[in-house]
Parts: sequence; C-alpha cells; structure tokens
Amino acid sequence: MAERGIEQLLADTPCPWPDMDALCALPAHWRRRWQRGFDQSQRLTDRLAGLWKIPSLPALQRQQSTPMQQGLSRSQRRRNLRGAFACTRPVSGLKLVLVDDVMTTGSSARAASECLLRHGAAEVRVWTLARTPER
Repeated sequence: MAERGIEQLLADTPCPWPDMDALCALPAHWRRRWQRGFDQSQRLTDRLAGLWKIPSLPALQRQQSTPMQQGLSRSQRRRNLRGAFACTRPVSGLKLVLVDDVMTTGSSARAASECLLRHGAAEVRVWTLARTPER
C-alpha cells in the first residue's frame, strides 16, 4: 500500500459531527508557539474547518507554560494542567469540537474541555489526529 500524506488523510476524513457549531484548537503556550514558529493544533483546526465547513473559533488560551506532558504520570499530568487554560471568547450554548494533534492520556483535552464547559459551552467533543499507544 502506498504511503499517504497528511493532506490526503485529512481530505478523506469526513466530519464525524456535522451538527457542531465550531472547532476550537487546543492551544500551545505562546512561548512554545514562538519556539516552533507555529501552533500545530491551530494549523490542524484551520485545515479541518475548511474541509468540514465548520468555523474555527480560537476560544482558548494557554495561561501557563507547563512542562512537557511527555514522561509524566497521569496524576502528574492532571496537576500540571490545573488552571492552564482560559476561555477568551464567548462560548455559551455552543457545541464545540476541541482539536488536538496528539492525545496521550487525555489530560490536556480534559482540562481544556472543562474550561470551555465552565464558560457555558453546551457540549465539547474531542478530535485528535493521533493517539499514543497505551502502555
């Protein structure tokens, strides 16, 4: 089987939830964005928004520059992310898809989802490009 690029994979991925109001990237901290030169989750979100014809809503901001989650235990990851996200746009009543590039334990997605729900989002679903294997 021939290898397929990420663009082709995304182009062939139908929207699993066409009834959602907007896509929201799980944001990187500004320092990490500066180091990389981009925010991979925001790029992925924008690409999916175009393909799925659902608006991209940058409603979250990473408040704290938390250490990399890689290598931390589940409980350390949860502690690491307390207060890490802030809601920067109105989300009251919206059904949102939170988009992330890679999910390991789900701690980041959980913390970001809880933030959106605390600010009135009606529903938050999570879509990730990749999932790390469980140990």
